[in-house]
Amino acid sequence: MPAEKKKVGFKFNFKEDMLTLLLIAAVSLVQAVAINGFYVPHHFLSGGITGVALLVEYVFALPSWILIIVLNIPVCIVGWRSLNFKFVLFSLVATVLFSVALALTRGVNFGVENPIISALAGSAIVGITAAPVVRRDATMGGMDVIAAVISRKYSIPMGTFSILYNTVIMGVLAAVSGLELALMSMLAMFVANTAFNAAIVGLNRTVTVFIISDKWEEIAPMVISELHRGVTYIPAEGAYTGQPRKLVYIILKTSQLSAAKRIVKSVDETALFSIIETKEVLGRGFGSLN
Repeated sequence: MPAEKKKVGFKFNFKEDMLTLLLIAAVSLVQAVAINGFYVPHHFLSGGITGVALLVEYVFALPSWILIIVLNIPVCIVGWRSLNFKFVLFSLVATVLFSVALALTRGVNFGVENPIISALAGSAIVGITAAPVVRRDATMGGMDVIAAVISRKYSIPMGTFSILYNTVIMGVLAAVSGLELALMSMLAMFVANTAFNAAIVGLNRTVTVFIISDKWEEIAPMVISELHRGVTYIPAEGAYTGQPRKLVYIILKTSQLSAAKRIVKSVDETALFSIIETKEVLGRGFGSLN
């Protein structure tokens, strides 16, 4: 009996998915305007497939938006076989919308003559606007899809792959158009990545809190009911007293810290409240595991 083909599971949520698509459309337009208005006049490169398309446009005068669609076809095929269906679908839609936006805004020029200012402004816009899309478990397509596949299969961080790939692109740009232009493009790419990371994290960071108190049974229910965050008990034992106790383990947003401190203080003023900054939290109530 032939083996049953494995089906890829996915669920659509009309309201949430339509919001994601609208966000992708808006970001595609803003990024296209930024690239045409700030990058193209100075012949800068962005990262990923768009960088390759821009390089070809500068050298051979082939419209970048056409090449972006062509190069993304094999990328989407690879992603389709390895990643979540909806993730790849959103990436495909983003690719088409971004390419159309590039074509429609072709010729836009903000007239910024200083290349450094142009690089900083354009890259900041590109980096910041990409963050809300990623927060909704989607991407703007391109090499992000390949990076996600490689990261999943070989545990190579997506950022590491992107750096290696973009280093090669910048090397080609240096050979074709000179080192100064390549360095300016690298500056723009660095600013874009920095802006993206800052926008992803935002002002409301995540922290891990450990509470040591003999009144853990009173503290935990108040945290759950008032802050709507899960609480975990960790069995522990006092090294000096030898008395068993439970540590209260909580993951919070920094905006919730003051409320958590108030709760603990109202129950036990002698409690030990330990705060550890957490780089990233994935799962229920936080970022997606995808």
